[in-house]
Formats: sequence, structure tokens, C-alpha cells
Amino acid sequence: MINIPLYDKPLYEGCEKSYLQYNERPASPELDGITRPAMIVFPGGGYEFLSDREAYPIADHFSAYGCVSFILRYAIKPYCGEINPLLDAASAIVYLRTHAAEYGIDPHKIAVIGFSAGGHLAGYISTRYNDERVLEKLGIEKDAARPDASILCYPVVTAVRATHRLSFINLYGRSEDVFTQEELERVSLELQVTDQTPPAFIWTTADDGCVPSQNSLLYANALNEHGVPYELHVFPSGAHGLSFATRHTAPMNNIYYIMPYVARWAEMADRWLDATFYG
Repeated sequence: MINIPLYDKPLYEGCEKSYLQYNERPASPELDGITRPAMIVFPGGGYEFLSDREAYPIADHFSAYGCVSFILRYAIKPYCGEINPLLDAASAIVYLRTHAAEYGIDPHKIAVIGFSAGGHLAGYISTRYNDERVLEKLGIEKDAARPDASILCYPVVTAVRATHRLSFINLYGRSEDVFTQEELERVSLELQVTDQTPPAFIWTTADDGCVPSQNSLLYANALNEHGVPYELHVFPSGAHGLSFATRHTAPMNNIYYIMPYVARWAEMADRWLDATFYG
């Protein structure tokens, strides 16, 4: 992995801790010269930590699929300040578009994938890429930070109902009892979807006891109402934080995180991404 700084000057306190990791592959005359999609991985962790189970294996998978893969180490507690993870996501996308030729990336095929709170960030940048604060702080044009596709895995979506409260407490850096309604709505993805939101692949489990499956349903319904293409899978059972739901991503070989029926999501996502980018 090669670490790539996001900022050449201080943008917010702690911004030096945010960076891209490039899942570099060896040069090959058989594989070089091919323009590929990019995949940026947003690990979960409730905006408190970043799960490696939802980072390195995911980047490896999408590299094998054919993407140029990156992991975004975005701002977490105590450096979130609500907008800072969004700035990191926008900076990463703009960087890859600007350096597309260097990495062999198609600048019109930049996808994001996020898990849990990382799924919130993937949806956040998918709906707030033209946030005026982002455009001003980064000095970028409208649509410059828009991802072309998103994959949301058991995502945190809403701050107003069926919510994962701790994610938003960490995101804002203060107790939930002082949030304004406007602040809650601004980070509730189902309220931010427009007809310009990129297509999404969404999956969750019906009995997720940490982030209720209603979060995924709310986002899918909002996409549906705005005519945005999406694919939604709600598996009947499974713990939160499954990652690939396979043995190699199960913590301590915990059998509750090894679910072959759910593990099909990765192949489904591959096929969806192929259809989304290539028809």
C-alpha cells in the first residue's frame, strides 16, 4: 500500500491524519495501458475508528475484479466536525480525477464503497458533493467530487429515525441532545437524494441489531422516488459488520460472521458495477 496525502496545506485540525492508500499492483506489459474504473473504500467504525476488516480485503477484491483500488483513511473522532469526512471523500475523488492518467483510471468511472458509518460517508458524498462548504474549502467546481457509482453495505443512513446515534454523536462531536433539526436533516441521506445522485447498490440484513435495516430501505426508497437506478438486497439474517461474511474477514474466526448465503453480495456487486459502468 502506498499512502497518498490528501492536502498540501492545513484545511482543518487533524487533516494530516487523513490520506488515501493505493493498492498498487506490479507493472505488467499484459495489463498496462488499460483504463480501469477506480474504487475508493470507506471502512466502517461509527466515525470512531476504521475497521481493517472492511478495508484491505475489500480493496483486494475490487483490484481482482479489475478496478484500481484505494482505501480512504478519513477523519474520525475527535476530528470529524461534521464536514471533515465529507471534505476527505471529496478530496479523494478530485485527486483521482486529476491524476486519472497516472493511475490508469477512467475519470468517469470512479466508484465508492462504504460499510456502516463508511456507508454513510459513501452516501454523504453521493448526495452532498456540491455542498457549498466543500466547494469553497477545496476550491473546486460543481460536480467535480461526484462519484459515478456507490455501494452501500449495511449503511448508516438516517439521523432522524431508526438511527445509529453514536455515529452522529461522533460525527458532530457533541451530545445528540444539542443537535438542531437542520443538522439532523443535513446528514440524513434519505432527505438529501436528488435526481443527480449516482446509482447505488445497497445491501443489509433484516435483523441487523446495530444499524436497523430500515436505513437501507429509506435510502432505496428515496432513490426510487427520484428515478435514480439502484439495486437493493436485504438478506434475512446476519450480524452487523459482516464485511465479506467469509472466513477470512470474520473476527477471530467467529462463526456468526461466516455466512455463505450473505457472502453472495460481493459477486452481486461485481455484476451490478459491470452493468452500471459498461451496460
